[in-house]
Amino acid sequence: MKKKNLLYIVCALAMISLCGCDDFLDKDPQDKQTNDTYWQNETSLRTYAQDFYSSYFKGYGTDYTVFAGYFSGDDYTDDFINLNNANTNGAGYIYFPTSSTTDWNSRTETWSNNYGIIYKANVMIEKIPDMNISDEAKRHWEGIARYFRAMAYSELAKYYGGVPYYDKVTDPSDEDLYKDRDSYLLIAQKILEDFQYALDNVRTDDTKLQVNKYVVGAYMSRELLYHATWLKYHGTSVGPGSQQVSNDDIKNLLQGAINGAETVMNSGKYSIGNTYNALFTTDDLADNPEIIWYREYTSGLTMNALMSYNGPENQTQGGVTQDVINAYLCSDGLPIGQSPLYKGKDDPSIKNSFQNRDPRLYQTITDTLRIMSAIGTKYAKGGTSPTGYPTKKFLNEEWFAADSPYCQNRQSPADAPCIRYAEVLLNYVEARYEIAQVGGSAFVQKDLDESINKLRGRQLTKFQETESKTMPTVSLNGNGLSVNGTVIDDPARDKSVNPILWEIRRERRIELIMEGRRGEDLRRWAKFEYLNSEDANGNPSMSFLGAYVDMKDYPGMSSKDDAGNRVLYLFDPNNPGNEDSEKGYIHYLREKGLRVFKAGDLNSERYYLRAIPTSQLTIYENKGKVLTQNPGW
Repeated sequence: MKKKNLLYIVCALAMISLCGCDDFLDKDPQDKQTNDTYWQNETSLRTYAQDFYSSYFKGYGTDYTVFAGYFSGDDYTDDFINLNNANTNGAGYIYFPTSSTTDWNSRTETWSNNYGIIYKANVMIEKIPDMNISDEAKRHWEGIARYFRAMAYSELAKYYGGVPYYDKVTDPSDEDLYKDRDSYLLIAQKILEDFQYALDNVRTDDTKLQVNKYVVGAYMSRELLYHATWLKYHGTSVGPGSQQVSNDDIKNLLQGAINGAETVMNSGKYSIGNTYNALFTTDDLADNPEIIWYREYTSGLTMNALMSYNGPENQTQGGVTQDVINAYLCSDGLPIGQSPLYKGKDDPSIKNSFQNRDPRLYQTITDTLRIMSAIGTKYAKGGTSPTGYPTKKFLNEEWFAADSPYCQNRQSPADAPCIRYAEVLLNYVEARYEIAQVGGSAFVQKDLDESINKLRGRQLTKFQETESKTMPTVSLNGNGLSVNGTVIDDPARDKSVNPILWEIRRERRIELIMEGRRGEDLRRWAKFEYLNSEDANGNPSMSFLGAYVDMKDYPGMSSKDDAGNRVLYLFDPNNPGNEDSEKGYIHYLREKGLRVFKAGDLNSERYYLRAIPTSQLTIYENKGKVLTQNPGW
């Protein structure tokens, strides 16, 4: 068993020790950490920097509801239909937010917490030059401060677009404290500057669970890919006032993402192994070559509840959608609409449609129907899902089979992979494709071989089976990709997306499912139309449907209660008007207009950015200043 992680305990004790024995009334304000006697050595800097960590490396969380972006904790997605619309911090949604004073938009935590980090980072940067430490140490610790400042501005930009930018300590009486927002492009460029400085100066190893050069590079690839593509597909804002960003500016940001990724890729420290589920269900990730940064959990000290939600408990918060099940390729590397191996064409039940698929599917989703809402369903072990697709991506099946207490309540000691090598490879290949479209060097086969094809080389098995499977590699073929000489031609492809980019995005979707990336991806690609609850004909979309069920295949199960009232609704695409169908896709949420997005309409486009919190607008107004609200809010 791994050693106990005392990071936060040590940090708390160290912060207490700053108080010393002086008279309380004579001390400088400790919440601002400006006491000049404090900045003495690297120990001081390390202790001060620990306050940054908990803001950005939450892992699986420690409670039952959020999971810090994993599982049901992602934002709006077409992978997971989230039934919890309480709008708690980090939770997913059914509906889009509706006004500037309700839902997420009235919350101030994202704004205030990140500006708190920025202030602390600026204090640290200001104090370092006068400290009696080596120049190398000064550069390293300034790099740490600038890394966290970049992370804070990145989160603000993801939520709000342009925000007021401060790179120095600002006195409360300074009029600049109430300046209006800087542009999204300027914020993105400043994020790039901070990340690049950190990449050039942060140490390659600074002890366990401390940010190093490769952690910087990994997050640099994630964050700058986000901002580069958001600005490419949206411009500087949303709505008619948004301005197009130049190719040169987009290229510079994409190159930053590539720089970060290549630093990790060229280090020789990381590789893709022959595991997938184990990356999310192991109690010690310290020596796993796929893991760049993780949150450590320890039995009896700090544990999480995610495994119980992927094991014995019913997944009442929501379920995986048919839309993402359809996105998994067949084992020949072709989409289900093209592959001769797909068995679910006429009867897309789990029994048929799960045959001959990407092996990651079997390590992510239970391959038997486990439905929450039908009558007469009894399962010896394991929870159910409202869509019939319980997830097991975060379940250690050996522990579960042995009735381990780790699979109960808040008792899981499984470490959480905050960022892993596979994502870096996917960030790299997407950035390489995108930069080739804005004046960068051409996208070539080597880009695929160093990224997607490394993921395809995993040898994965089903649980308790011995036969391992790999996915065929992809080859560049003109304006598309091919596998084993067959050009991939997905009939489900969004025709506005290039075939190469479509497959890059598919690989990303499957590899990173329920890891908190899909909501951000749809946001930066300007693809919220994928989230609509109905199609153009008014029928439920696949992103609001679950598993296909034919009731005659389940003689002990009923879609109606004893009084004849329907409790399980099934949508049959071949007979869409039949409200009493006994076969079709599970249609759990049947209210019309749950999610409606119209591209080009400001009332819809505004959802790509949050409203500036009304409390902040009021603070500015009381000072006689103006903080500009986002369009549409």
